Amino acid sequence: MRKLGLAVYGRWLDAWREVAAGTLAALLAWVIAQNVFGHPNPMFAAVIALVCLAPGIPSYRKQAWGLVLGVATGIAVSELALLLPHPVLRMVFGLFVSMVAASSFGLGPVVPIQAGVSVLLVLTLGPETAGYIRMIDVLIGAAVGAVCGRFLSALKSS
Repeated sequence: MRKLGLAVYGRWLDAWREVAAGTLAALLAWVIAQNVFGHPNPMFAAVIALVCLAPGIPSYRKQAWGLVLGVATGIAVSELALLLPHPVLRMVFGLFVSMVAASSFGLGPVVPIQAGVSVLLVLTLGPETAGYIRMIDVLIGAAVGAVCGRFLSALKSS
């Protein structure tokens, strides 16, 4: 049991800086999206900032870029999917095409995951909620995450 406790403590020591940076970045992205852009509930800005700085991410900048690219791909494909006549066809087309297209960028699993999630959100919540507004929040969150990641990388290397 003591060995397990030491292992968990070691993981906490390894992760605390990234967790703290992710927490602050999520808060900052929320505040910027809410106060500068007037988004009443900028959940996506906070989520993207947090995902940019999750523990174990090898490149915060690459993660941020992948998130933006994945979401943009998913939103674009969702707009096409909305032209199809049946909800099941929209979902099948949207998920398949967005994730295949996002995989072609070669930037890691976060890109097709975000593309697929974006399709699901647009088709479920509607483009008004999960389209344009979400893209702005994603850009805010990714920018905040990338900047905070830069500081975090500098702290880690010193």
